[in-house]
Amino acid sequence: MKKMNEAGQIILIAGFIIGIGIVVLTIMLNNIVYASNTASESSIETNVFDYSNVVKTTTEAYEKAYVDARNGSSIDGNKFNSYMTNYSERMVKSYSLSGFIFSLENDTLQDAYFTENGLADGNDDWVVIERVNNTDSFLLSIPNSSNLGNESNKFVIEINNQSSSIWSATMFNSSGNINLTIYNSSSILKSENSSFSEINITGNEIDGINSNLHFNSQTANQTYTIKFINGSQAMGTFMISGDLVNGDPFYIERVNVVNSTIKLNKNGHLEINTTIPVTLPKGQI
Repeated sequence: MKKMNEAGQIILIAGFIIGIGIVVLTIMLNNIVYASNTASESSIETNVFDYSNVVKTTTEAYEKAYVDARNGSSIDGNKFNSYMTNYSERMVKSYSLSGFIFSLENDTLQDAYFTENGLADGNDDWVVIERVNNTDSFLLSIPNSSNLGNESNKFVIEINNQSSSIWSATMFNSSGNINLTIYNSSSILKSENSSFSEINITGNEIDGINSNLHFNSQTANQTYTIKFINGSQAMGTFMISGDLVNGDPFYIERVNVVNSTIKLNKNGHLEINTTIPVTLPKGQI
């Protein structure tokens, strides 16, 4: 009987030890999983931060390089490239302190399309600016009509209020001329078919000659959105400035686009490898 009692006690003790072992093992596994997830999340957050930071600083560097190299309507390419080379060297030194290898593959300045990112394959139909209260300046230049689409692929500027289109302009290549037609919500306001290249939409001028383009009268006392449609069917420059509904000023100017590749490497692992188009001199509000 005594032996049976001892055997029972041994079984109970063994079961208790096994139970404790299972609890300890479970806690250890949970800690390992938690630590792994925390490390993974931390890595993701770091990569997101590095990506947004390097894109922001590189975009700003291109804008500053462009302003520094700009002399009227011309750009000193050597000065522009020198600025970006210096920027790249400083970024290499800065990131090396954190164990990263930074590289920037600088691209040449290109003529821009009227797409969202300025490239031929960019978003065709896009909102340039919304909640506009007033447009002070709206200048557009298409130096070469061969960079315009044909009649079935018109480039369109559309001004919309909360309910409909209140002003629009279509442009296409018509046997070497630019065919321009301006509409309000229901009818044609103006047609032009000539070899012009510059349009001052708010100043009512085509190649410096007075021409009522009806933009100011159609947009007065309106809250509206400026939209480009079929932007890949036109190449040129534009500048728009004015005030938003909340009173904030806006200024958007596009002359060129540069398409550059940024790489960030750490411990032989490529953390970031991205190509960013930067519209210049200033592609945002």
